[in-house]
Amino acid sequence: MKKIIAAAVAAAFVAPAFAADVTISGAQEFSYTDSNGATETAIDGHFSVAASTETANGLSVSANIDLDNEGGEDGGNSLKIGGDFGSLTLGDTSSAADSVDDRTDYDKVLGLGTTAGDAGVGWTLPSMVPGLKVYVSYGADTDEETDSEAHTGVALSYATGPVSIAWAENNNDDGTKITYVGGTATFGGIAVSVERMEDDADDTKESAVGVKYGMGDVTLYAAVMDTKTGGTLGEDQTAVGLQYSLGGGVTAFVENRTDDVDASDATAAGIEFKF
Repeated sequence: MKKIIAAAVAAAFVAPAFAADVTISGAQEFSYTDSNGATETAIDGHFSVAASTETANGLSVSANIDLDNEGGEDGGNSLKIGGDFGSLTLGDTSSAADSVDDRTDYDKVLGLGTTAGDAGVGWTLPSMVPGLKVYVSYGADTDEETDSEAHTGVALSYATGPVSIAWAENNNDDGTKITYVGGTATFGGIAVSVERMEDDADDTKESAVGVKYGMGDVTLYAAVMDTKTGGTLGEDQTAVGLQYSLGGGVTAFVENRTDDVDASDATAAGIEFKF
């Protein structure tokens, strides 16, 4: 009897388990790269644990933990809260410019695309106009998770029919800013994208154009991109590639990237498994 009473008392002080939907996903990618005669193999993988629930007052809450294949943080660790106010992503999330860029980055290993940093807070506002999305980001002076630039940013994206366009600006606390414009048009299996990003912190301008064509299990793509710093051409790159879906989340790929400025030439081939 004493054991039964003791067990009942102990159970009364155990915190109740909260029901949550939990999913596990990830990817593992192997690649072989030849860059101007220097060869390299790499294995790049990660897995994510995601959980979601709903509070008593109707808020949707989800958490994501992303680990790489060496057991370290791989980015994307976040807590998301959604409601009538839109959705807040807290932790490792995209800055305003980063939320709409990378339209021409098709490749697995050697891709070309504009680049912007992360943020610690991202707010997607409620939809006010069909097709229009407004996103606001904030980066603190110190962010142990993302190491992002201290900034406030805003991004506007609009989609209608086969066309989507976007504009974004990150205003850094040091007085510098990043400005982005881009667009994508999709017709059948063909998608054409253009984008341009300017970073006045180092007077850098990135411009890219890309096209992607999907036909059954095969995807072909090509992109060109140039980077100028202070008006001087630093990179003039071209990337082409092919991806073939084997089914079951497995994709084989081969891609090539050249740079006319430094005469570099890199070719990569590999296989990726997403689950």
